[in-house]
Order: sequence, then structure tokens, then C-alpha cells
Amino acid sequence: MHKLTLSDPLPPGAECSQHGGHPLELIGFFRRFRPSLLRNLAYTLIWNMGFVLVFTVLGLLYEPEASLGHLLWANFVVANCIGFLIHGQFVLGNILLQGRIWRRGFASRSAYYALITVIGVFGGYWLGFTLLHWDHAREQVFSAQGATEVLLLSLIIAAILASIFLAREREARAEAAFQRERARVEAAEHQFHLAQLKMLEAQIEPHFLYNTLANVISLVDADPAAAKRMVTRLIDFLRHAARTGGPAETTVGRQFELLQAYLDLMALRTNTRLSYRVEMAAEVAALPLPPMLLQPLVENAIKHGLEPKVAGGTVNVGARREDALLVLTVADNGLGFPATRGDGGGLGLANLRQRLESLYGTRARLTIEDTQPGTRVTLSVPIDPAL
Repeated sequence: MHKLTLSDPLPPGAECSQHGGHPLELIGFFRRFRPSLLRNLAYTLIWNMGFVLVFTVLGLLYEPEASLGHLLWANFVVANCIGFLIHGQFVLGNILLQGRIWRRGFASRSAYYALITVIGVFGGYWLGFTLLHWDHAREQVFSAQGATEVLLLSLIIAAILASIFLAREREARAEAAFQRERARVEAAEHQFHLAQLKMLEAQIEPHFLYNTLANVISLVDADPAAAKRMVTRLIDFLRHAARTGGPAETTVGRQFELLQAYLDLMALRTNTRLSYRVEMAAEVAALPLPPMLLQPLVENAIKHGLEPKVAGGTVNVGARREDALLVLTVADNGLGFPATRGDGGGLGLANLRQRLESLYGTRARLTIEDTQPGTRVTLSVPIDPAL
């Protein structure tokens, strides 16, 4: 009668978790790969090989005269029979139970682990010893003493599996809670940025509309034709603003249409003291661009650079692509922005810098140059926000 000892092959116990996972996923490296049937089979083979090595070393310690090749081969055959049987049972259990067992309590799941492990270990020993033609060892497994040893071993393996999966579940719940909290924070930040944008629009649009309507009223009696042209341009501006407005990203082309309507109105309001040129490369027209990035620069150029200048001047607005960057420029030949005189460019540029940081982090760049006369402002933003 063959006596079952530590020099005999002993089981690994590998299987799939309720979510298509694997015990190896307790190690962070193994969570890098997407769960799949092929991946889990490969993981089970790795898991089994760990048991092969451990019990081969134990076998050599218990029986130093044993052949290393013999022990490795025997442990390899039996470990993989047991490991893949347990793996297959968990896969089949997931299909038949449709995940219901994973919603049960700790006692039910522990019993489930134990049942599958006991069946897998006994079945794996029987199959492995049959393949190795170890008839006496196979009989020993199902003797009273052998069955007791194998049952105890099975329960130990079941306890290991249960502890691994329960630890993995706790980690998964913690990760899910972290992701939910991060999503909540991101949503709150998004709403905050939208509120800032709305506040900025609320600051700019009424002021602009009041001044424009005041100009219209002043022209109604003195120059009705000019008043009519200004109302027409105002309607055009509001139409473009309605198309471009809102928190969602618009395109460079649409924002340039809005700027064109805005500059038309400002040219009428200043009675030819303002002229402008808008140049946009055709390749950038369809590129996405968050609203209210370009318009504050144009407004600052007019307000701080041209309006205080008796003779007025010209504003040049451009858009082009440089590699992975969208480059926007606003240049005037006026008195210059306050930024060139040391006060940081005013509230408009301060808000713009905050928006750039929230949208792009350190990947956007805003530069202000004193061109004498006038100022050039260059805004460079990544075309792909993820870069």
C-alpha cells in the first residue's frame, strides 16, 4: 500500500472569481491585464506552477534521496489536474448560479469554496495518479487515512482561497468607493467651472448689451441709418452667440464667426476708430475650443489698448496650428494692456488664466508681449486635451 506523504504531488487550487478574476489578482501586477478566459487559464497555470515548486522543495526536504525530475513531473501533473479542475468548477458554477452565490454571506461562500475545493482535490488526485499510472497511490487517496489527509488539505486550500477572495473583494469595494468619490469630485469641479463660466458671461454680456443699446438710442435721431446698421449687427452677434454659447466646447470656426460679429459692432460703435483683421487657417476651423477663451483677449485689446487712444487703431486676430498646439493671437497697435504696465492684465485675464489651468493644467501657455506700439497676446493650447 502506498503511503501518501509530502513527497507526493500536492494540489494548487486555482479558480476564477465571481467577476472573471483570479487569486493572482491579489498581486497588483496581475490586475494590469484585462480579464478573459485565456488570461485566467494562463494565471491558473502560473498559480499551479507555484505549488509545483513549493511541494517539490518540501518533498526533497522530506525525502532527500528522491529524484528531482521525478518529483517535478509528478507534482506538475497532479497540481495541474487539481488546479484546472477547480478552475473549471468555478467557471461552471458561475454559469449555473449566475453569480447568486457571490451575493450570499460569508458562511455560504466559504462552504461553496470548500465544496468545490474538496471535489477538485479528490478528482485531481484521482486523474493525476491515473495519468501517472500510480494505482496504489490512487487507492491510498480514497482509503480512510488518505481521504482524511486529502480532506484536511482541501479545507486548508479552501481557507486560503476564501481569504484571498475576501481580501480582493474588500479591495475592490474600496476601489469602487474611491472611483465613485473621484467621479463625484470631478462632477462638482465641472459644475464649479461651468458656474464660473456663466458668471463670466453674465459679467460681460449685460455690460456689452447696455453699451450697444445706448449707442443705438443715441443714433436713432441723429443717424437712423447707422442705428439700423448697429441693430442689424447686434442681431447677427446674438445669433452667433446663441449658436456658440453654452458650456460645451465649440469650434474655432464658430468662435471666429462670433468674434467677427462682435468686431463689426465695435467698429460701428467707435465710428471707424476701430479697424480689424481676422485670419484663420482653414485646417483649424473644425478644431474644438472651449468658449470664452478668445473673446476676453479681444475685449481687453479694445478696452485697454484702443479705446483710450484718440486715433483708435487696429486689432488683428489669428488662429493657426503648430504641431500638436492650436495657437491663437490677438495683436493691437494701441496703448498696450495693463499687463505690460505691471498690474497683471485685469480681471478678464485673471479669469482666463484660471480657466486655462482648470482646462489644461500646465499644458496651455499665455504670453503677453509689448510690441511698441500695442500688445500681442498669444494663447497656445493642446489640440488634444488629453495630451
